[in-house]
Amino acid sequence: MLTFNLLKKLAHGLVACTMMLLCIAPYPAKHMPKDKDNLQLTFSVLSDVHIESNNLETYRMYFKIMRDAKKMEGGNDAIVFLGDNTMNGQDIESMFFYGALNAVNPADEIIVASGNHDFGNGNGDYEKYEKRYINYNNFFFHHGIDKPYYYKVINDCYFIVLATESDTVNLMDISETQLQWLGSVLNEAQKTGKPIFIFNHYPVDYIDDYNYTALADVIDDYDNVVYFSGHTHNAYGYGSVSNIYGINHINLPKCTEHALEDYDGGIGAQVEVYSDEVVVRIRDFADNVWLDEYIYEIN
Repeated sequence: MLTFNLLKKLAHGLVACTMMLLCIAPYPAKHMPKDKDNLQLTFSVLSDVHIESNNLETYRMYFKIMRDAKKMEGGNDAIVFLGDNTMNGQDIESMFFYGALNAVNPADEIIVASGNHDFGNGNGDYEKYEKRYINYNNFFFHHGIDKPYYYKVINDCYFIVLATESDTVNLMDISETQLQWLGSVLNEAQKTGKPIFIFNHYPVDYIDDYNYTALADVIDDYDNVVYFSGHTHNAYGYGSVSNIYGINHINLPKCTEHALEDYDGGIGAQVEVYSDEVVVRIRDFADNVWLDEYIYEIN
């Protein structure tokens, strides 16, 4: 059985070899926030990388995204991945996903949510994949978590990560225990008066057992919440930003494939926090450009 020290060395070797194969170009130019002088926090959000052991183009797109996210003027406070980071939950895929993140280091903090593909995509071995996910997050990023749902506080803002609790595919299985935990974390987060960010692979109403409002019933008691999800692979556009059960909801596409007309991939969000608003700017991280027609200001 591989030790994690050996695993890390293998991951770095894999990343180095892949970077040579991809003939990585120089880093892209720095990009600017909307209002640099008043910026309090900025972070990138991407979804559904789907690293696959035999898909070189996915590797190429993944590197492009991370390298661009790293070039925020003044630094990027965090980068968040919304799950389905791997295609099959294989060790080789996890090694590359986490090893590349560790090597490129695209932001000060790295937050990784889990998705159905990371947990076996319904193959019946949830506990094995859950343990692997927890071990990788703790080993590479020192998160110290013991469950797939957790939170971090960055610049006084709460980053809350949710997770399904069984080998579901299309719908999330969330326990009463996780819902109660979420409520207690939201209680603490609201005391700060800062925006609260929730990251979940599944949209807020994709809940198992037909109880579609179970998650929303907890969240909608709190102010200043912005909820990010992926999973659907819907191309970015109408309906991507919505209000579901009173919750500011942003659904992001698969970032490593076609996700918007005229764009091959690389679509994600850059979030900027100011004293009186949260600004969500959609960016093509692969071609290093802002999509100015998609900018959202949340008071």
